[in-house]
Amino acid sequence: LRYHEELCGTSYGPFCLNGGICYMIPTVSSPFCRCIENYTGARCEEVLLPSLKTQIKSERFAAFLASVVVLGILVIGAFYFLCRKAHIRRASSTERGASLVETTSSNGCNSEYI
Repeated sequence: LRYHEELCGTSYGPFCLNGGICYMIPTVSSPFCRCIENYTGARCEEVLLPSLKTQIKSERFAAFLASVVVLGILVIGAFYFLCRKAHIRRASSTERGASLVETTSSNGCNSEYI
């Protein structure tokens, strides 16, 4: 039906509100409006609230981001715990009189002299 639409012209003045565009269809007596984004209604008089789908998408993104942050903290915590445990094990073997040997840790911790 769009090819039968015609702009209203000045005869209807500011019929459409909030930036909507006024159109006429020759076979229909009253004009109608095509609203811009975020507006709805017969004359574009109502603000269109975000849809539930948009809210769900933003909530899912927030949950995903929170999960990534928590997972990152857990990985860093586990890495720190393992390095600390390895450091304590090396320190206790030094106290028992182990000889001084340069070691390189295979778990990514800094190399130390024990």
